Amino acid sequence: MLRQVLGELQGIPGVLGSALVAEDGFIVESTGAELGIELDFLGGPAATALASARALAQELQRGEIEEVMVEYARGPLLMVPVKNYFLLLLLDSVHSLGKVRFQLKRNLPQIMELL
Repeated sequence: MLRQVLGELQGIPGVLGSALVAEDGFIVESTGAELGIELDFLGGPAATALASARALAQELQRGEIEEVMVEYARGPLLMVPVKNYFLLLLLDSVHSLGKVRFQLKRNLPQIMELL
């Protein structure tokens, strides 16, 4: 079921790869390998980046993190906390951001139910 939900996210135009990652960096499930995108090695560094963003949020007293985005020349990477996990989404460009965020908001309740 979780694979199906990630597959729906993967089906959004602009999404190159998606993964559900445990807070320790372990990849629980991922998609995108069929496109040549291998996310399995990104779990640890992404978990570290998310932990740093959480420390910043706490220091700044800005509340809980809803999303962390790192923008690269060849497209952004989104990290979205979900319970004791986070979603990792690799996009082709910032032009895809709006539709990806919209679809993600629609799928988030279903993902939370599965966890």
